[in-house]
Amino acid sequence: MQQLNEQEIKRLDIFRDLSSEEWAEVYPLLNCMRTIEGEDLIREGDRAHTFFIILSGHLMIHYRDGRALTVNQKGDIIGWSTVISPFRYTANVTSLTAGELLSIPGERFLELLQGNASLGEKLIKRINETIHHRQQID
Repeated sequence: MQQLNEQEIKRLDIFRDLSSEEWAEVYPLLNCMRTIEGEDLIREGDRAHTFFIILSGHLMIHYRDGRALTVNQKGDIIGWSTVISPFRYTANVTSLTAGELLSIPGERFLELLQGNASLGEKLIKRINETIHHRQQID
């Protein structure tokens, strides 16, 4: 697995507005993980425990009603239910290819957002932009 390139990750859309101090709070929470083809990462209805950011690979977000979309852009986010009530995943996510993701433990991520108003506002703004965009696709 490649080493996390801090400068490259810092430029991802979700992190681009963070100050150096805010980045220093976020960076230690990031973990790099590999996915394999066919791996189920998220199950609809489960307690939301991990927030993901795509580095590579293709993932399918699919719903019980048959709707589905594929996300594959570096920086795409999945698992925002970790920071938005009721803190349960609202879809299933399956890895369509091998890939690499950043993962952030949901509880620690939520604590960070709630504990630093400026940081929380910046990251929630980016998450809300993604939610809005995906609702347009759905």
